[in-house]
Amino acid sequence: MEDYECIIKREGKDLKFYLPVINLFRKSKEPLSIKDVAKSLNISYSATKPRLHKLAKWNILKGMKRGYYCLSSVVKEYNKITSPSGKLIFLNGCIRVMGSSNGVWITVYNSKFGEQANGLYCNIQCIDQNKFIIRKSNKFSGSKLYFLLSKSVGISVSRKLLPTKIVSSLSNKSIPIKIGIYLEDWGLSIKDLFSTESKEEGELAEELDKFGEIDKKNKFEDFKADILFTKNNHILPIEITNTNPYSTGKFKQNKRSGIKSSLILERLYFFIKWNISYKSPTVLVINQDWLKFNWIRKEQEFMKRFNCHILFTDFKEGWAKEVSKDIVRLIE
Repeated sequence: MEDYECIIKREGKDLKFYLPVINLFRKSKEPLSIKDVAKSLNISYSATKPRLHKLAKWNILKGMKRGYYCLSSVVKEYNKITSPSGKLIFLNGCIRVMGSSNGVWITVYNSKFGEQANGLYCNIQCIDQNKFIIRKSNKFSGSKLYFLLSKSVGISVSRKLLPTKIVSSLSNKSIPIKIGIYLEDWGLSIKDLFSTESKEEGELAEELDKFGEIDKKNKFEDFKADILFTKNNHILPIEITNTNPYSTGKFKQNKRSGIKSSLILERLYFFIKWNISYKSPTVLVINQDWLKFNWIRKEQEFMKRFNCHILFTDFKEGWAKEVSKDIVRLIE
């Protein structure tokens, strides 16, 4: 306290205007805004603002994001982020500059992450040109996350927080990137992140993670896959559909089955493209009710020529564990 008094006296100011403010910050457990101080000390906003500005000028207080202040001696405590814990998972996203403004806009394509992180704050850590990690922070130091109508997550970041080399290469066109999150940071699981389209995707991803690496295809890439599974230097695209030929719908039975059959054949077409390009296996997981159709059995045999495998399951309890073992056997 004596040091603070010396600074104020040296500046030729009256202690009674500044010491109550300093005492308030010493007692507070978190940063305070101008409104917070004015209300606590029962003085006007216009009288409080210049006092905080003076204290910040003298380096007694430190200005933070969104109009908050704290004692300079403890600012590191509010900016501190714990050491990474839990598994690091990379999500798909994109980055672009925001026109002539000083901002950079980062988008994360994962609705489950968006639901969990909406309104929270993060700090951005750059790994390389197209790979970032976002760590959970607080409103006093981080950038806010917004859950958008598109079910993606938007983050506005100052260019000053990113390396000049990265910012100089950006434009107002979206550039695909990978965005890493530590699951424990955000209270999420692999099952959560991969269940954006269906719960079956999350269930299988959770099991496959025990054997190798899992990922999702970027929306910028011209290929469809629910899960990318990597093991023994092989990357396997996996598609899962729990639709069956007998489920109800607005179409007549024969038309409904025809539409669903077309969707299965479309997936097989993509897998042939993958095999020709990358020479690695592919997997389609579908409901075992399709086994009652002769054409699907014929396709199953034919697709083996392209190392494309159709696996049938009932999607009942324990299905993901069994299917994951079948998938791992394909590349062992």
